[in-house]
Amino acid sequence: MSKHKPSPQRALLLILIWLSLALPACAPKTAPPFEPLFSGPILEPEEELKDSAMAAYSYLLAHEFEREGRPNESRQALQDALQLDPSPFLSMELANSFWREGKTEQAREILIKAIDLFPENRVLFSTLINAYLAENMADQAIAAMDGYLRRHPHDLLIRQELAGLLLQYSRFSHAADILEAVPENEKNPELRLLLARSKAGLGLTAQAEEELTQALSQNPEFIEALAELAYLYENQGDLIQAEEVYQRILEVGRDSEEILLRLIQLNVKLNQPDKALSHALSQSEREPFVLEAALIFLRENFFEQAKSLLALIPENNGSPEADFYRALAAFDGDKDMEQALYYLGRIPEDHAHYARALSFQGHLLLQLERPDEALDLAREGQDLFPQMSDFLLLEAEIMIEDNQPGKAAKLLEQARTNWPQDTDVLYRLGFLQEQMGQRSQAMRIMEDVVALDPDHAEALNFIGYTLAEEGQNLERALVLIENALKLKPGSGHIIDSLAWVLFRMGNAEEAWKHIQSAVEIMPDDPTIWEHYGDIALGLNKIEKAKKGYQNALKHETKQPDAVRKKLEKL
Repeated sequence: MSKHKPSPQRALLLILIWLSLALPACAPKTAPPFEPLFSGPILEPEEELKDSAMAAYSYLLAHEFEREGRPNESRQALQDALQLDPSPFLSMELANSFWREGKTEQAREILIKAIDLFPENRVLFSTLINAYLAENMADQAIAAMDGYLRRHPHDLLIRQELAGLLLQYSRFSHAADILEAVPENEKNPELRLLLARSKAGLGLTAQAEEELTQALSQNPEFIEALAELAYLYENQGDLIQAEEVYQRILEVGRDSEEILLRLIQLNVKLNQPDKALSHALSQSEREPFVLEAALIFLRENFFEQAKSLLALIPENNGSPEADFYRALAAFDGDKDMEQALYYLGRIPEDHAHYARALSFQGHLLLQLERPDEALDLAREGQDLFPQMSDFLLLEAEIMIEDNQPGKAAKLLEQARTNWPQDTDVLYRLGFLQEQMGQRSQAMRIMEDVVALDPDHAEALNFIGYTLAEEGQNLERALVLIENALKLKPGSGHIIDSLAWVLFRMGNAEEAWKHIQSAVEIMPDDPTIWEHYGDIALGLNKIEKAKKGYQNALKHETKQPDAVRKKLEKL
């Protein structure tokens, strides 16, 4: 016998030993190919080889064809091997061959047939599930896992994986059913965490809290359960308990920036800015963290704390993000528009914040009564960033300030053509149309805004207030304004609208409570003061009514003659 051609017995022995070692321990995510053990020329088998040996020979031949770039012949050899000697391993190899060529449906068919032949083989099953998920076929994956669990109800790992998959698709009830089937004494912390998420998704927060407590009694350092419990408390509005749990996470040893940022956010909401600042200063050497923390303070109007953090970053180090936040602090905190302009001017053109900085500068220049500079900047922005609506909106705003509403309307119509679903553009156009006396057109556009964005608080308030003004559909007006107020609970304008619609509905006592809040929040708004006077008059509070009308005139109402007549009647 030639030394290049192994004997049938030796070839069979080597192949069988190799096949016994080659079975995979777990399913690959996208069914990657297995590497062949042998390479080199494959010779013809001898006639006396049995089916198992012939199958092994065909398998080796398939790998040789694959190496030579002959995928069709390789796949045919694998099919021959599988027909001669069906096995989970060969089924996987054939499925992989189809998968590599993008023939995913054929790959799944091979796996399904193999599972019918070898229903106890977990590797085949796991590979099929991953094949479904790789193709975003979640329903099929879930159905297959359900079927597997009916046959293997004690497989906790598959049960856990199925519950996790169901939670990804917000199928909370199904996930809870899957997990509650596990006997109480067999529930590990991981299962309890998933069950807690299921319960929370169903709104059963007390049960979710109980499961998390049980998980933590089993493993007090289970970070994911602690984080879930803190998040649960936050959603319930129990910020103090949420803070305590986040503090426990830090004590466990996870000095996570994300957890520290949550603690800062919670303490800011609890009106404990100094405590929040101490958490932020604990990571003062990490510039990205300092900037994130500064932004939290800026959003909640704690400008001194934000400036304390920004001072940790030297101004000469060229941090454009820090300069942008310094501009926000200067504008919102110090009301220093010139200083804000200075910081914005330091942001380079190649930085991600440059477009926002340019738009911000334009609005500042307009407020500083430098419209020519603002217009130059608006047009520069349109050239540099033609994909953004901000600069066309800025130019329209400049035209409005210059008492050219017709030009502003043309610009906004152009913007609507360019960005038909941009709610900022539509809102500005609708608002301008109202100012130009085109109320019916304005209402149609505002309805479009709400259709595109049901949580657009300003548009909800606009429609509700307009309906109240016209005395139409007051019940809908009330619902719209209440929804707007939920989105922006501290807005003086929306509280004024709520007071006004209640007054128009005949509920003057309730309206009076809200209008008093509105004038406290916005003491310089003449329209709110006029409403204050009207509601006071409706309650026969004559002196209060006088006060309202006088303040409306003091703050330069746009309808002074009408307000004077009301005052004279008193």
